[in-house]
Amino acid sequence: MTPKTKKWLAGALVVAVLVLPFALRGLHGEGGVDVQVQPAAQHSVRPTILASGTLAYGTEVNLTAEVVAKVERILVEEGDTVQQGQLLMTLDPKTYRNAIDRETAGRRQGQISIDRQRATLALREAQYRRSQALAAQQLIDRNKLEEDRLALEQARAELATSAESLRRAQAVLGDAYEQLGKTEIRAPIAGRIVDLPIKVGETAIPSTNALAGAKLMKIADVSALIAELKVDEADIGQVSIGQSVDVYPASYPDTALHGRVQKIALAPTIEGQARAYKVTVTLDDPGRLNLRSGMSARADVYLGDGRAQLAVPVEAVVEETAETPPADDGDAPKGAAKAAEPKLYVWVERDGRARKVAVKTGPSDDRWQAITAGIKAGDRVIVGPAKTLRRLRDGDKVSVKTAKELEAANDKDGAAS
Repeated sequence: MTPKTKKWLAGALVVAVLVLPFALRGLHGEGGVDVQVQPAAQHSVRPTILASGTLAYGTEVNLTAEVVAKVERILVEEGDTVQQGQLLMTLDPKTYRNAIDRETAGRRQGQISIDRQRATLALREAQYRRSQALAAQQLIDRNKLEEDRLALEQARAELATSAESLRRAQAVLGDAYEQLGKTEIRAPIAGRIVDLPIKVGETAIPSTNALAGAKLMKIADVSALIAELKVDEADIGQVSIGQSVDVYPASYPDTALHGRVQKIALAPTIEGQARAYKVTVTLDDPGRLNLRSGMSARADVYLGDGRAQLAVPVEAVVEETAETPPADDGDAPKGAAKAAEPKLYVWVERDGRARKVAVKTGPSDDRWQAITAGIKAGDRVIVGPAKTLRRLRDGDKVSVKTAKELEAANDKDGAAS
């Protein structure tokens, strides 16, 4: 080592000796590390499950045709309010009126046939009575009497057949009238027309598939709003009827619609490899919010009853991983890797010093972490700054500051640098 190098190292050592105390004083200065504290206290802890879904009206009815016919008239427009039983649309009734005329003629023919059979039956009955009287006087033989008896039975059978034919014709005529009635589309509920996809001249068809003409219109009771949420299968076990829910529509992302779980599907919906369960939530009156069916939304499903319990801000809880030897069960090979065991703790300010306290935790929400063991109500828990929480050592001197004082100090440090 040359004399010049020795001289350089000696100078660097002197500088380090002089500067290090000041650097340490900057971190653990005489006044202590600046921290913010908050006493542990009772708070309402409400864990949540995140879900997404869509808004829908409480009652929605899709009107479809029951007969095949062209749309003749549409008496409403989208957005109109309608009453139950109100005529909304008519389909071309010509085909079904023709069927009524045809079946009416068939029924008249049947009635004429019955009248004729009744006259024939009366004739056969009179002829058989005369034959019985003549046979009793032995004026005709037994064969003639038997022929008249069989003719009477045949007349009775033909009358019964005609009567059945008339009843069938009446039933067919009733069906024809029913089909004609289905050409008038009336409102099954009171509500508002929220969808009207078909036009005059298009053909309505009776189908539940998404075919042109299958859907005539949709009526909804817009006074009641629900949310249909998809909850992941990993969380559905924690959801129950009556739980409180806050729903945030995409149009109003900062406005919560309050509601409660009304129904939970028993069967999942499968999308790719994911499984979710439909949860229906009834919502309170949205007031003046301009909401519509089909709007996407996110939701917080609250678990538990939200009772007050000892809690601290979530940012105050620090996790560290401690290495522990594996259980000595005789099967583990020698030199096996140590298992990682996470431990939770908080920093508590006591007599101007930071003390590391191990804790056991309970449920948590976005703001509060319940503490079940380790600290008690009133303990002054250090909650920040976050960078300081990671650098503290047990026994470090601390100086309690307010949030504004910490912000002012950070601004001053930023300006100095």
